[in-house]
Amino acid sequence: MDARLIVASAALTILFSSAPAAADVDVDPGDGFFGLEGESEMPGDPGDADNAGDDGGALPEGEYHHGPMCNGGACAPEFVCPDGSYAYREWIEAPDGETLWDYLYCPGDVVFQGPTPGMIAQAFRRIPLPASPLIIEPPDGRTLVNFETNFYTEKERLFRSVTLLGQRVDLRIDVHSYTWHFDDGEKLRTSDPGAPYPKLQITHNYLQAGAYRPRLDTTYVADYRVNGGAWQTVPGSVTIEGSPESLRAVEARPILTG
Repeated sequence: MDARLIVASAALTILFSSAPAAADVDVDPGDGFFGLEGESEMPGDPGDADNAGDDGGALPEGEYHHGPMCNGGACAPEFVCPDGSYAYREWIEAPDGETLWDYLYCPGDVVFQGPTPGMIAQAFRRIPLPASPLIIEPPDGRTLVNFETNFYTEKERLFRSVTLLGQRVDLRIDVHSYTWHFDDGEKLRTSDPGAPYPKLQITHNYLQAGAYRPRLDTTYVADYRVNGGAWQTVPGSVTIEGSPESLRAVEARPILTG
């Protein structure tokens, strides 16, 4: 076995020491565990009781696997390393069969030493995030036909932390965009959360009387840091679908007063 691969296997044994290492890298069964543990908001960062209390608790574990992409014979060009050796694959399989991350490396590559951006992106997608509250004016679930009905929400930055491979990963989560579904065939995407009357930043006119179920979807993006290091961007985004609100559009009727 190549000496560099022995070093890599030893390092992985240390990283995944919760179970014995496989006797040979060709062995497919899992030989380690990948834990995600929910924690409270980051110490020293702004937050409130609501922010600290909804980080979701424990996240699922998975089983670590590794092995060569090819075992002799023909091998696809993308799996052949510059020195002619075959690439190795490392992946983590969740109990439900989902692949949590997928990592290819050549025997001569630098040994993986901590959570990859892909692993952190998977953790980000698994953390429960709140739906944004949809606030409608006029209140009480009624508006008028051909009237500028006002929509807005409350925007806040969220902080979460998880443990990946025994290392603390802090997440700084912000809203990237909102998608306003008006339930009459129209929708609007904005980066603006809107505002209460009288600013009227996000409005919609219902052209027909009837019952509607508007909702607000929120797309989050995040930055991360490992063990208090420099902030970096988490790949991808997460969209949380909001719950529909009841709204009835009615026609105004003139009333004589005297």
